[in-house]
Amino acid sequence: MIWSCSWARGFGPLVFVDGSVDQHAYVDILSKKFLPWFQKLSEDEDTNFIFQKDGAICHTSSYTISWKNANSIRRFDYWPAQSPGLNPIEHLWSCLEHHIRHKRASLTNVDELKVALEEAWGEIHVDLAARLVGSMNGRCQAVIDAKGEPTKY
Repeated sequence: MIWSCSWARGFGPLVFVDGSVDQHAYVDILSKKFLPWFQKLSEDEDTNFIFQKDGAICHTSSYTISWKNANSIRRFDYWPAQSPGLNPIEHLWSCLEHHIRHKRASLTNVDELKVALEEAWGEIHVDLAARLVGSMNGRCQAVIDAKGEPTKY
C-alpha cells in the first residue's frame, strides 16, 4: 500500500505501508512522514492549509482526530468515504501507475517496484497538482448535481 498527499503546487512524501492501515498505523504515517513535511510547507508558504481526507475509519477515529487536534491540523469534519470523485489523490495514483507501466515487466521484487514508484512520483509534473486542486469546485458541484451518484471524475 502507498500513502501520500498533495497540494496545489506539489506533492507530499510517498510512504510505503506494509500490511493494513488502522488508526495506529495511520497516525504513525502522519506523525513520521506527513507532519514534518506539512509543518515545513506551512512555514515556507506562510499559510494555513485544510487537510482533506476521506471518511475511512482510520481517518475519522477518535484517536486520529485527537492527534490532528493536538498537532493543529485543520480539516474538514466530514468527507464521504468511498468518494473517488471528490478525492484528487485517486488521479495521482493513476498517473503514478501510468508512469511505471512500461517498467512493470522488468521489475522482479518489491524493492525494485518501490524505487520505480519513487522515481515516477518525482517525475509527475506539479501542473497536475494545480489542475486537480482547481477542479475541486467542479467536482463538488458534479457530486451535488448527481445526488451522490458517480460522476465523470
